Amino acid sequence: MRFLTLFVVTISLMTFTLSFGKTENPLEKSEALITELKFYDALIALEPLLMANEKSENQEKALWIANKLSKQLSYILSDEIWDTQKQKDPDLREVAYSKVMNKIKTINNYGARLTYFGMGGGYLYYYGFLKRLVELYPNSSWHSAAEYYLIQEGSPVPQDEQKILKALYAYVKKYEKTGLAELYMAYLDIARINHGLWAFLAHPEDDPFGNATEYSSGDPKKDKELAAVHKAEALKYYAKYIVSGYMGSYPGWGEERTEVLKNYEEIKQDKPTGYSFLVID
Repeated sequence: MRFLTLFVVTISLMTFTLSFGKTENPLEKSEALITELKFYDALIALEPLLMANEKSENQEKALWIANKLSKQLSYILSDEIWDTQKQKDPDLREVAYSKVMNKIKTINNYGARLTYFGMGGGYLYYYGFLKRLVELYPNSSWHSAAEYYLIQEGSPVPQDEQKILKALYAYVKKYEKTGLAELYMAYLDIARINHGLWAFLAHPEDDPFGNATEYSSGDPKKDKELAAVHKAEALKYYAKYIVSGYMGSYPGWGEERTEVLKNYEEIKQDKPTGYSFLVID
């Protein structure tokens, strides 16, 4: 009887342990929540791995998933903040706002680096998880993709156009035979930066931001020659992006191809557009 009791207890404990392990595995739990599009909950589920000091294959994967989730959450939580402003009752509005801010604080405590961007009126993701992934796992299979995202580290516009262009050209050269999605994204970045530089040099009189003098050499002839170089590069890389068939990687991707074709035609026809690729008003 004592043996039978011990056997039953042992089996029960084994069943409980297996069941607990199955349901509480952070990666499995997160992936299950992602299938329900519960991105915030999916990131929270990764907390044991994200906060662990011990390196592991699971932590490496968790950091990559958290990185992808954070990019989406930067859009989602920014929208949620805007939605709180629709609440007419000030007390309820404050409660709703606090809930969103607590979400941002929580995932930032995990290392996300979601930061408010005043000009855009929302939060941007500055690749905290991706930086940690590269630092902890330099030989990660995600390293090649990470290199692209860390060129601008989440900034919506290049802080130093020439420095960023140099890095993008180097990235394209390094991975041109890989077919990485990030390769095509680099094509578009190169096209847009060159488009913006062309606009400021070729059409300074139409500059809506008043920044044209920052890009001018002071020599109209030299500016015209440089503008022609940037135009050729923009057309070249717009064409590379278009022929790749890549459709984008962020909300609105279904409209991106149409927008790219429009931009391509505008610079081809010398229309004074593209300034906003370098400046956010």
